[in-house]
Amino acid sequence: MAVTETTTESWGSRLGSSIKGVLIGGALFISGFPVLFYNEGNSVKTARAIDEGEGACIAVESNANVDQEYNDKLVHMSGKADTQDVLTDDTFGVSATAIGLERQVEMYQWIEESRTSEKKKLGGSVEKVTTYTYKKDWVAHAIDSSEFKESGHDNPGAMEFESDRMLASNVSFGAFRLSESQIKRIGSAQNYKFPTNFVCKVERVKVVGPTIYVPNAETRNNPKNVRDVAAQTRIGDMRVTFRVIYPHEISIIAKQHGDTFVDYTAKNGKKLNYLEEGVKDAAEMFQTARTNNTILTWLVRFAGFLLMFFGLSMILKPLSVLADVLPILGDIVEMGMGIVAGLVALVCSLVTIAIAWLFYRPILGGILLAVAGFLVWKLIQKRKAAKAAKAASGT
Repeated sequence: MAVTETTTESWGSRLGSSIKGVLIGGALFISGFPVLFYNEGNSVKTARAIDEGEGACIAVESNANVDQEYNDKLVHMSGKADTQDVLTDDTFGVSATAIGLERQVEMYQWIEESRTSEKKKLGGSVEKVTTYTYKKDWVAHAIDSSEFKESGHDNPGAMEFESDRMLASNVSFGAFRLSESQIKRIGSAQNYKFPTNFVCKVERVKVVGPTIYVPNAETRNNPKNVRDVAAQTRIGDMRVTFRVIYPHEISIIAKQHGDTFVDYTAKNGKKLNYLEEGVKDAAEMFQTARTNNTILTWLVRFAGFLLMFFGLSMILKPLSVLADVLPILGDIVEMGMGIVAGLVALVCSLVTIAIAWLFYRPILGGILLAVAGFLVWKLIQKRKAAKAAKAASGT
């Protein structure tokens, strides 16, 4: 089952769209500078706050008692996060004494997928051929099928049940109480095991392992329809899986405040409040914090570079569209513009990061500026060599 749609965009229309895109491209390119600058400052401040925290952190051997000696100090503790709260999903009748109870809902639906190929024509127009294909699969949100290119692939349009998450209000940690923000960060969810006498409040379902299969409305409203909803799945059927977070061991680094914990604020204003699964010592947790800071820094650096690259690509796009009057010439220009955009974005990224480092890490900033200057010099030399070679071949 597939539908093919062919459209043609004229050269003038493409040129007009690319010119409009110059403004968007300019905004993307400019936004890359503050993103990269802020990221470097944030990375350095976070690293310094972690160093400060590690130096100030006190490892408390037991959380069985609230020792006022450590009040309002940064402490490290390991112990069991426990609760007596009973969490209940009233819709399905699932309950557990747990820190968290998650309901994950999916519906069996039609999915429309598209694949587009483009072919440039002489004169600058572009022919686009889009092929739409359809398949059935489990999806966690309702898919609107009213806009599908081919009829006959109808979805219900809404999910009768939605995913949900419940958390215990009272979670103890030895003699302490965990804050709401800490409770939200506790993980290690596992599949809920239905008791042998479990009776679901939703009628005509089938429980298989950790999953409740709910037949679609048509089946549920027809008493004579007795199909196996788990083995004979139809559009509109839903499957519901419950995940539960039982009491277990965790480790915390935070400021002790009475019988609970709050953020520790470093001298530079950065806040520290860490929670990890299992028994971890302070050194492990601070190392994890450093690793996370490094990963985040590099992700934002890459994002800043992409903002500049795509912004420049959009700014230069009209040049390649102009050259598309001859498709082969347009391809060459487009490739060249991509290389130029990449090099300029790289140099601008390095310079921005280096300038930020001059504020926060002067020595490394100077080295990075030297590297960026070298790249610019090489680019200029390459252009001069190309012009000289062209002049030589002309004579």
